[in-house]
Parts: sequence; C-alpha cells; structure tokens
Amino acid sequence: MESGADPAKSLRGGIAAALLLVLGASAASTLEPDGVARRWRLLARAVAGERTPPKLTQGFAFDPDYAAFLQDVRRRTPAEATVAVVLPEATDLYVYQAAYQLAPRRVVDEKREGEASFVAAYRAAPVSGETAIAHGTLAAR
Repeated sequence: MESGADPAKSLRGGIAAALLLVLGASAASTLEPDGVARRWRLLARAVAGERTPPKLTQGFAFDPDYAAFLQDVRRRTPAEATVAVVLPEATDLYVYQAAYQLAPRRVVDEKREGEASFVAAYRAAPVSGETAIAHGTLAAR
C-alpha cells in the first residue's frame, strides 16, 4: 500500500516555492513603478500598431537631438530613397541608428554621397539648395 504523498517530494516543492518567493522579492525591490508603467504603455502602443516616437525610446540617450533629426529625414524622404547621412562624428552608434530608423531607405555614409538621392547633414547650417530640418539640413540630389 502507498501512503499518499512522498515527504521528500513535498519538501523539495516547498523549498522551491520558498526560493521563488525570495527571488521574486529581491527582484521586486529593484523595480521602479514609473518605469514599469511606462514600459506597459509603450507595449500597448506597439501592440496597437502605433510607431513609438524615438524620443520615448532608450536608443537615443547618447544624443536626443539626433532622434528629432532622423525623424525629420524619415518624414521628408520617400521609402525607396537612398540617403547619405553626413555626421560630424561618425561613430558606429550614429550610423546604426540612422540605418535602423530610416529603414527601408538605404543609408550610406558621406564617402558614397554620389549614390544618394538625398543628403542629410546633422548639425549643419543650410546653404543654397538645402532645406533646414530639425538639427540639420536635407538636400535632394
């Protein structure tokens, strides 16, 4: 005859539950309620199909003005365009964000400007034939 539940199995289950409670309590202490609420709002917007403005994402903490610049370039160029992005400091982070934010547009650097149908210059003052945009200029070629 069997005598119900195995005591060793019950003990292991109880220890596992206690450890999960300890882990959950320690993780909960690092949560910021405002941050969690913000992430839930962004998730709800994404699920609804809304595009999240770049200034609300974490990808531009290195240069918030760059988000507005890329958003303006995106708004003023067709999806099939090739855009040369001219940057005062061409770090990989700037180039990556340009390629990601401007997709499906093809993004090239200033060395390949001849291939581009548009040239976007970050932190540049407009000269003849260029349009002033947020934190830079845009010119059609």
